[in-house]
Amino acid sequence: MAAGKNAEGMRAQRAVFVGPHQLLRLLGAGGMGEVYLARSPGLRLLAVKVVRAEYAEDPQFQRRFQQEVEAARRVTGFHTPPVVDAEPRGRRPWMATSYVPAPTLGEVVLRFGPFGEAGVRALGAALAEALAAIHAAGVVHRDLKPGNVLIARDGPRVIDFGISRAFDAVHLTRTGMVCGTPGYIAPERVVSGSVTSGAADVFSLGCVLVYALTGRTPFGGGEPAQVNRRVVYEEPDLSGVPAGWHPFVGSCLAKDPARRPTAAAVLGALDPADPAALLGPGLLADLDARERQAEADLGAPQADPPALPVRTWQSLSRRGLFGLGAGLGAGAAAAVGVPLLLTRRAQLARSAAAVGEAADAWGAEAAGSGTPPAAPAPLWSTPISGLTIGHQLSLLDATPVWWSGGLGAVGFDGATGRQVWSRQDVQFFQVQSDLIYGTSAGFANLVWLNAGGENHQGPLGVPAAQRDEAAMSLRVFGADSRTVVLARQTSFTGGGVVAGAELSSGTVLWQQEITQNMAVASARTGENTLSGSGSAMGLVADGRCYYEDSGVIHAVDLRTGASQWQVTGLTPGKTGTPSRLLRTGELLLVVREAAVAALDPATGQQRWAAPAVPQAVFGCALGAGRLLLSGAKGTAYCLDVATGKGLWHTTVGATTGTGTGVDFQTPSAGDGFFGVPLRDGSSGAAVLNAADGAIRWVAKAPSDEGQWTTAAKGGTLFCGSATTLRAFGAGGA
Repeated sequence: MAAGKNAEGMRAQRAVFVGPHQLLRLLGAGGMGEVYLARSPGLRLLAVKVVRAEYAEDPQFQRRFQQEVEAARRVTGFHTPPVVDAEPRGRRPWMATSYVPAPTLGEVVLRFGPFGEAGVRALGAALAEALAAIHAAGVVHRDLKPGNVLIARDGPRVIDFGISRAFDAVHLTRTGMVCGTPGYIAPERVVSGSVTSGAADVFSLGCVLVYALTGRTPFGGGEPAQVNRRVVYEEPDLSGVPAGWHPFVGSCLAKDPARRPTAAAVLGALDPADPAALLGPGLLADLDARERQAEADLGAPQADPPALPVRTWQSLSRRGLFGLGAGLGAGAAAAVGVPLLLTRRAQLARSAAAVGEAADAWGAEAAGSGTPPAAPAPLWSTPISGLTIGHQLSLLDATPVWWSGGLGAVGFDGATGRQVWSRQDVQFFQVQSDLIYGTSAGFANLVWLNAGGENHQGPLGVPAAQRDEAAMSLRVFGADSRTVVLARQTSFTGGGVVAGAELSSGTVLWQQEITQNMAVASARTGENTLSGSGSAMGLVADGRCYYEDSGVIHAVDLRTGASQWQVTGLTPGKTGTPSRLLRTGELLLVVREAAVAALDPATGQQRWAAPAVPQAVFGCALGAGRLLLSGAKGTAYCLDVATGKGLWHTTVGATTGTGTGVDFQTPSAGDGFFGVPLRDGSSGAAVLNAADGAIRWVAKAPSDEGQWTTAAKGGTLFCGSATTLRAFGAGGA
């Protein structure tokens, strides 16, 4: 019976079709629509592009799209995946081509660096051969760029041909602007978007070759209008291009289209070429992994097609991180769109049943009655001044760091309380793992500091006119050694953009518009930035970025933004506030206002759901395989992370004599204990035994200090207010 139910749940998740083709997962998206990996009835893998609804409603678009699909079917070149099926006049027009399990040129250059001359010769020959086949079929690509070139084991492939003319038509009608990617659009198309010929594709080819040789476009970055102006009026920047390539590349980039070579002439100039020159060790390993995944996708259980040819879709308009289109890197021209949401019916049923359980499922009430012991004398106490606005306490290794979003940061010796460094020149806005991230020089640079106060910095692509606005809304919620994930609120009422950027250069690799109220998320994240205690905006781990958007949990590739899975149907919060996401062991924990769920980080499959918490959850902390949830009226609930089983619960307000006015704030975890800030008119902190929830001691703050925050390391609990930083031995007097 259980096996049958599981099979039914799996079928409900996967039975999503476009025409006869079963969709497996999202591959990516751009301004025109989403691209999905699909499996045909004959068990072939396909890349299916589904047009956005706003374009599908335009009769001119449908007419042009049908003409382009018919022409694209005639393209037979080796370096162009064939069109195998299409529905150009449906409610959601779509087109399917053979799937190639390979990264884009943009991904390859970003991950492994530019190619050598032999590799670029092979690349150029393949692209020229593809363009010659496309042009011979009466099609012009119109958007050749690194993101539309796949680097496969047996040679490059050009994708997305046969669709841009239809997109151009509706885009020009609605906006009066040329469609395409700044830095790769030919000058005649910038001046007059209706003027298009095969020569425009050759210009784009020249730009792609410069990118492959140098890792940048020949006309620089910045605002699209600035890039387009340079394309029309300035000569290309060929610094870094080998001197022997200058005449050839220069001819492809000629302002006058009549002076450019044809695609066939480019192929003749680059032949012979060795395709193996493109395949370095890193790329070969990447291809191996993609091909193994393709085999697994092909062998996954099948599902019967539904009655309707197209299920429910959702898409959002694109908006740049720092303004429309600003900050996009050369190799990441298309933002990742909102993917198809596959409702997990079986998970929803399990979650609802679990959340409905009674409060006594959280285990025994912690032992102890009457007034708990008073806190021991501090190990040390240090006055703090100048950081009274939005202050936060974080721990980098053994160094307590007391910082404010607008005033700087101070690092202290954890053993003595002595100040060891201070940085007032940097405006800090987040702590991630063992680094603090912030900005300096009027938000022109991104800065990251280690525990010793040593810093590194790189440019941050915020236009000068928008830096004041960015100061109020820009946040970092995750990073690894190469990539930083930033979020920015873009409207007063909520919503914004999440983006991944190259840490060293500030180049935006991908970006995604979200509808979550980021003002709430940012404020909630500000309560707690200690590593391991969770973020209300998202987190970075396992080469992925995990984030929540309006109740949907997303996992995307950290470098590309490509969707890996999405989960909806989890129990919502009581007031729509965002979840906290935590990564521990083999689980991704989703902590909501009244419930907790554990997901598989690789697939999003739900492992367990904890019973509902009677009171609202204000904070959480992980320690020794246990998760503490702290909340209103002095309540705390502890569960086993591996199983989701409730272990114990306690109420501090009943034992302190303060009634029900005590609220637990965001806790922290040390060796065998949890430290929890209190708020009941003044402030303070309590230390709870991790094993059974017994209250070890409670410290009351002086009335003039305001709210305390805590951070724990080993057997020490650090407590800070707006005026004082203290260290306590957590074991008691």
